[in-house]
Amino acid sequence: MHEDTPHTAELPFSSEDMVSASELREFLFCERAWFLSRQGHGVSAKAEAQRAAGIVFHETRAGAASLGSSPWVFWLAVILTGAGAVILLLQIWQGRQ
Repeated sequence: MHEDTPHTAELPFSSEDMVSASELREFLFCERAWFLSRQGHGVSAKAEAQRAAGIVFHETRAGAASLGSSPWVFWLAVILTGAGAVILLLQIWQGRQ
């Protein structure tokens, strides 16, 4: 630490002006929604229900997508690709004779 740095950190802004990580995430998702929530406008129950349904939908889709990341699927793809390459090389080799 530098010697000229004060030991007590005083923020140059009020804590009300500080943005949390979750607020930053909300801002990056939808700037208008972030602004309105900072102004005190709440989210309707219908919008909350739609958001919850969207989260469930996306989590379900992500779970289905992760099924394709199992090791045996990877090795099956490697074997099939190798077999295809061998067949292609054989056909090229036979075409030259």
